[in-house]
Amino acid sequence: MISAEIMGKWQSLDASHMLRNVLQAPIRGKAHFQKGLDHGFPSTAVPQHILICGMGGSGSTGDFFQALCTNATVPIWVHKTPDLPAWVNAHTLVICVSYSGNTAETLGCLEQAQARGAMLHLLSSGGRLLELAQSEGLSYVPLDGGLPPRAALFDMLFALLGSMVHLPYLHLDRAQLEQGLEQAQQLSQAWNIHPQQEQPLPLQLAQHMQGETLHIWGRSGGADTLAIRWKNQLAENAKVLSFAAVLPELNHNEIVPLCHTPHTERAVVYLSLDPEISPFDAISLDLAGEYIGETHRICAEGETFTARLLYLLYLADFVSVYLAYLQCVDPTPIAPIDTLKQRMEAVS
Repeated sequence: MISAEIMGKWQSLDASHMLRNVLQAPIRGKAHFQKGLDHGFPSTAVPQHILICGMGGSGSTGDFFQALCTNATVPIWVHKTPDLPAWVNAHTLVICVSYSGNTAETLGCLEQAQARGAMLHLLSSGGRLLELAQSEGLSYVPLDGGLPPRAALFDMLFALLGSMVHLPYLHLDRAQLEQGLEQAQQLSQAWNIHPQQEQPLPLQLAQHMQGETLHIWGRSGGADTLAIRWKNQLAENAKVLSFAAVLPELNHNEIVPLCHTPHTERAVVYLSLDPEISPFDAISLDLAGEYIGETHRICAEGETFTARLLYLLYLADFVSVYLAYLQCVDPTPIAPIDTLKQRMEAVS
């Protein structure tokens, strides 16, 4: 149980209310899904490719959109650099996502996409990207602003999903998306912390992970995207350096140094989108367990792939914030990123 004294300490530590942002994510997701429905991508032409451009939390929107479009008949790519691939042309749908609207790399991609005559769809809460969308009559979805981009993933992802759910070549299931949001809203209540009550699952996980060097493992097909999201949330919220790797590829490289000598300070966090761990992955986990301190095996819950993906995505938010609390760290500030942007602006 958590004492009222500790709760008060954590609340004062979280000056910018990151936990509140996490708790409200499903509600904002519902509102932005409706925004997407109201600002649907209008073109009836079927593109040859879809390229989603974005950085940081905005780029994660593309990662999870791609993961959820498992039945799409058009290839979907996620792009996180300022220069477009050479194959982008008038038959490409380029989706630019920038929560602030001022991300230099994304604005650069937009400029190049316009020059090549690509189909365009934009998501932003303001800034230059929104100005261009409105002044040039481009397809766009307006986002509510005011959050750190990493805390606005539900906003951005469901705004994009809502605006594209009607497109037949994506084969998105609206009912499953809405059910996934309902489950996430229930989890927001179950995973919240309250004084003098039992510790919720994400806090228990954070306590086990405290002080460990974490290796986040996910299997190709969705869990690989989740592993990267976990790594990124742990980095920004908890200020913890971790490593993401993908099964089965890691069996051909990373497993060697990890199992070369004992590493009792290291732990594997295994993310499974299936209710049970596959026999092949279990072999890898058992082998790693002979050399490292601990393995945390986390299986998603939910009746559909969408619900299970959102379960593990949402769990990362809670675990990373609670790990920040345990380390007496404010989860919101990201001073090194701010410094990087300032220095880059000085030379641009």
